[in-house]
Formats: sequence, C-alpha cells, structure tokens
Amino acid sequence: MNTLIQFNNIRISLSRKPILNIEKLIIPSHQCTLMTGRNGSGKTTLFKIMSGLLKPDHTTVEYQGLTMDWKQAKPYIQKDIIYLHQQPYLFDASVAENIAYGLHRNGENKSVAHNKVMQALDWANLSHLAHRSAKQLSGGEKQRVALTRARILSPRLLLLDEPTASMDIEAKKQTSELLQRLKTEGVSIMISSHETHTVDHIADHHLHLEEGVLTSLELKSNTDNVTVLNPSRHTK
Repeated sequence: MNTLIQFNNIRISLSRKPILNIEKLIIPSHQCTLMTGRNGSGKTTLFKIMSGLLKPDHTTVEYQGLTMDWKQAKPYIQKDIIYLHQQPYLFDASVAENIAYGLHRNGENKSVAHNKVMQALDWANLSHLAHRSAKQLSGGEKQRVALTRARILSPRLLLLDEPTASMDIEAKKQTSELLQRLKTEGVSIMISSHETHTVDHIADHHLHLEEGVLTSLELKSNTDNVTVLNPSRHTK
C-alpha cells in the first residue's frame, strides 16, 4: 500500500473537552477510505484539520517526503486536499460559473478554463444544466456540481462529509458513480457516512471514530455489517 499522506498524534480539545486523540492516520494513494462514527464523534473536526481549515493542538504531517508540523504542512494540504461539506456551498450563479470559480481564482486563462469546464460538465453528465442557476438545483445536483468543481482543480485527496445524505435513490446512484470515476482516475477519497450501503462498494478501508480514537474495521462489501479486527488505534 502506497501512502499519500500520514498524520501522527492528532490531538485537539474544544472548550476544554478532548475531541480527538489519534495516534496515526494513514491515507493510501488512489484508494477510498470509509469513516464512520456517531454524530458528534469528531469526524467533521478531523476533516477540517486534514484540509488545513482548523489548527489542532498537535499533529505532525508526513507528506511528499517531508515531516512537518501542521502550520508548515498547511500550504501543501490546502493545495492538494479539498473538503466538501454535507451541504455544498454554491454561488448564486450558473452551474458553469460555479465550476469555473476555482480555475478563475487560480488565474487560469479564460479560454482554457472554458474548455475545462465544458469537459467537466460532460464528465459529470451536467451539460444540460450548464446555464441553470445553482440555486435552482436539487440536493443531488448540487452535490454533483460540488464534486465537479473539486475535480477540475485536480486534488490528490477529496474529503467528503455525508455526500449522499438526504438524496433519493437515483441521486445517490449518480453521486456514487461520480465517486467511482474519481477513484478510477487516481484521486484518493475519504468518505464520512452513516449510509455505508451507498459507498461500501467504493471503499477499500473502513475506519471507525469513537471517543476520539480511530479503529480499523473489516470492510464487508455490499452490507452494513462490520466486525472489529483490532480494537486498537489505527496503525499501518
């Protein structure tokens, strides 16, 4: 297993309450990791730390041959890791303009950006929605737009918080298909989900977060059942 990035000794307390105490978190390259845990277990907090949005009390990061503290690693992880919240934020603009936003922000040539957006729309089967206001989209459509907007920036790791929540069956299927395409393209993915049956066919690993500690679980394809392999902190 090739490692994309590794976080060691992740510790954080909020309002003096310990939230995370993770000895080691290894994200494999080109694979999908499923993370489960009860509401309030710290999954979103972990994602924010991993994506450079929230400073932990302590962690070291091993990435691209370097060992860094969180502050040193922040520019690297913000460039290569994208976190998508359960309720994706879209601008009050067209679908195409939303997808192009990151490219324009990065100074991409307008003509090149336009071509990339057209290709991305086709990739996600969203071409028919290109000129529709993002505010008029369904929940499933908004999630697919958010995934496409993330993909166009060529992330190395996508962190997805409940990507299929509150969707109908067809929308879940379409979103799941996009996630499978991303994985096939070599993007590493980590998914936080209570709906394991919608993503377990994509996942290669299953971690469970409880009382601030990650445990490795055996992944049972196409079923919600998991059994504990090692009731200890996640190790390589």
